[in-house]
Amino acid sequence: MVQVKKTIFNIVVTGVTAMVAAGALVIALQSGLQAQAQKNWKDRAEYDLYDSIIKDQNAQTRLANLDKWKAAYPASEYADMRLQLYLPTYQGVNNHRAAFDTANEILKADPNNASALQEILGFIRALVPADPKAALTAQNKADLETAEKAAHYVITNADMIYGPAKKPQGVADDVWAKTKPTMTNFSQFTLAWIAITQKDSGKAEAELTKTLQTDPTNAQASYLLMQTLITKAMQTDHPEKMPLALFEYARSAAYDGPGSLDAATRAKLDPLFVKVYSQYHGSAKGVEEVKTLAKANALPPADFEIKSLVKIAEEEEAKRKEFADKNPGLAFWMQNKEQLVGDGGAAYWEMMKGAALPGPNVPGGKFSGKLISATP
Repeated sequence: MVQVKKTIFNIVVTGVTAMVAAGALVIALQSGLQAQAQKNWKDRAEYDLYDSIIKDQNAQTRLANLDKWKAAYPASEYADMRLQLYLPTYQGVNNHRAAFDTANEILKADPNNASALQEILGFIRALVPADPKAALTAQNKADLETAEKAAHYVITNADMIYGPAKKPQGVADDVWAKTKPTMTNFSQFTLAWIAITQKDSGKAEAELTKTLQTDPTNAQASYLLMQTLITKAMQTDHPEKMPLALFEYARSAAYDGPGSLDAATRAKLDPLFVKVYSQYHGSAKGVEEVKTLAKANALPPADFEIKSLVKIAEEEEAKRKEFADKNPGLAFWMQNKEQLVGDGGAAYWEMMKGAALPGPNVPGGKFSGKLISATP
C-alpha cells in the first residue's frame, strides 16, 4: 500500500500550530491584563519577574523564568495566567507532552480556551506510537480519551469557542472567521483518526464518513476509509462494503482539487486501484466511469454498485437455470454441444457414443424441434 506522506492533518496541524503560536501568548497576556484590576502582585519582585517573562521572545529562557516564578510564588494570584503562559512556552521548546498536560489543566477552568483545545487536537498524534502495530499504553489511551473529548466539545461548542468576542488581538478578522470551520472539520477528522488508532474499524468507518460529509475535500479521509474497508477481515465479514472501499480508492487517486493527495501519490495509487478493481470485478470494464464519478464526489450515490466476480457468476448461473427451466431440451442440447466443442470434446464423444439422448434429462425423454425441410 502506498504511504501517504503529505497528509491532510499535517497540513491542518501546520495552520493550527501557527494559530496557537500567534494566539496563545496574546490570549494569556490579555487575560493577565484584564485580571490586574482584581488581583495583586505579592511584591515588586513578582511583577518584575512576570514583566521579564512576557517580554522574552526566547522560549527556553522564558521557560526557566516561568519555573522560577512558580517556585518562588506557588500561590500567586496570577497562577491561572502563568499556566496559560506555560502553554506557548512549552510549544516553543517542542515539549508537547508538557504542553498537552498544561492545555488539559487550562480546560478544567476554561473549557472554551481555543489555544488549549488546539494544542490537544493538533498534537495528540505526537504522543502515540507512530507504528500502527504498536500496543497502546495506559497513558496513550488516556491521551486519546482527552483528545476525543476535546474534539466532541469543539464540534458542539464552536460558536462559543470561535465567536467574534473570542478573537485574539492581532489576529485578522478573516483569519479568525476561517478558524471555526477549520477546527470543526479537523475535530471531526481527529475523531476518525482516534478510532483508527484504537483499531475500532466500525467506529472509524462512521467517523470517516462524517468527515467526508462535512469536508468533501479531505482526500486523506477517503484514503483512510479505503484502508479501513479493504482489509481482509472486513472483506470476509462485510463483503458488501467493497464497492465503497473501491470508490474511495478511486477518489484518492482521481481527485485533484483542494485537499487532494499530492500528484506523485495519486500517480502511484491509480494503477493499484485499477488492479484491485479488476481483481474484484473480473475485468477493468467500468473503471473509468468509477474514477470520473469519484473525482466529482467524496461519497458514492445510494445506488452505486460494483459487481464482484462472485455476484456476476451467481447472476449468470441464475440466468442459465431460468433458461433451462423454460427450455429444458434446448438447454440440454447446448450443454452437450459445449462439451463436444470444448477441450475435452473427443473424450466426451467417446463417452457419449451409443447413448440415447436426451433420455430422462428432458421431460418426455425426447427433443422437440421444428422441421425445416425434408428430402424426399
